[in-house]
Amino acid sequence: MAAMHEPVKCARASGQTLSPETFAVLACAQAVLDERNLPRFRRAVAACTSAERLCETAVRHGMLGHLHRLVSAESDPALAAFARERLAELYRLSAERALRQTGQLLRLIDRLHVLGIEAMPVKGPAWAERLYGDVTLRSWVDLDLVVRYEQVPAARAALLEAGMRDDSPFNERLMHRRTRTEGEIHFHSAENDLRVDVHWQIGVGRSADALSAQWLLSRAESRTLLGRDVLAPSASDMLLMTCLHGTRHRWDSVEGLLALVRQVCGLAEADWPGVMAAAREAGCNRRVTVGVAYACRVFALRAPQQVAAALAGDAIARSLLRSLTPATLCTGGAATLSPQVTDMLWNASTEDDTWASMEHAASRALRPGPEDWQTVRLPAGSEWLYYALRPFRLGVKWASRLGLSRL
Repeated sequence: MAAMHEPVKCARASGQTLSPETFAVLACAQAVLDERNLPRFRRAVAACTSAERLCETAVRHGMLGHLHRLVSAESDPALAAFARERLAELYRLSAERALRQTGQLLRLIDRLHVLGIEAMPVKGPAWAERLYGDVTLRSWVDLDLVVRYEQVPAARAALLEAGMRDDSPFNERLMHRRTRTEGEIHFHSAENDLRVDVHWQIGVGRSADALSAQWLLSRAESRTLLGRDVLAPSASDMLLMTCLHGTRHRWDSVEGLLALVRQVCGLAEADWPGVMAAAREAGCNRRVTVGVAYACRVFALRAPQQVAAALAGDAIARSLLRSLTPATLCTGGAATLSPQVTDMLWNASTEDDTWASMEHAASRALRPGPEDWQTVRLPAGSEWLYYALRPFRLGVKWASRLGLSRL
């Protein structure tokens, strides 16, 4: 376990501070990791003036369950009363949804198993139980299943037969793209308030390097989910997946950082050579280095020696780490121009080498996707024209966002 070398402090940078509510949610995560940080958590909650804003921030950062548990356990009447009623209401709804959707997930896995399709649940409830021992302590938008690429069409057919619907009209077209894609297709069921993503790889954007389902399933182990045995990634693969997911969203979630640091603390120093070797093999060494170093910085932990050595030898990784500031947690998924451009540059820069970064950027710029297909409906046999139209469409899109069309 990485050793704590100083009192945990709120992440700060020159001139930048977290809002009181985000500070309180981060202090909650720090107290979950180490109970010695409870006094800091109490002070942070006491500094909040709006229970509603605190609850909204906890929901956005995936920390509602943890915040409810800590506030409910408080003996101080004034502190315990603050937001307790609203937290209890939101947590009850969230917990009911978590349990209901976990049961639905297990039924889908059983249905796929009967058809000979191996499906491994990742993120969502599977990681909630593994990291925190309670599926209600983590929230999610959708459920995620990892399935071998060759079995994705059969898995899609099974989900459609089970009452799910394609969440994108282009799911069938997306299945034909094995690489240089998001590596997933999406389903929904309005009747059951359920969204399911089926992945054949876990990566970042249009990166050529990704964790394939074949690779993950070949290294999987057995874990329990609500008392049922399910497939689960190995400890090192789970850490790689957490880093890839965090990189994809530029580490904008407090719970995402908590999930990563819980895994870091669960590994011995002797485990890290194997973890970093797996990261190099998968082409995500820089993403793991930056993610682990950032999580350790936020929680005031010493980074594992292997990570510190990788960081010392990678100037770009050090630059990426410096770019992660309190603003990263506060901006979230804001749809303004600056975060979009920043995220695109970020994702390309986190590749392990310059050539891979250039390939990633070129794929984002030149390879058409659902937005292109939705904008222009070309007849069968003319799909190649999408490649010629994409640069023009992107030019119009960004000219509009930059206001150039009004000049």
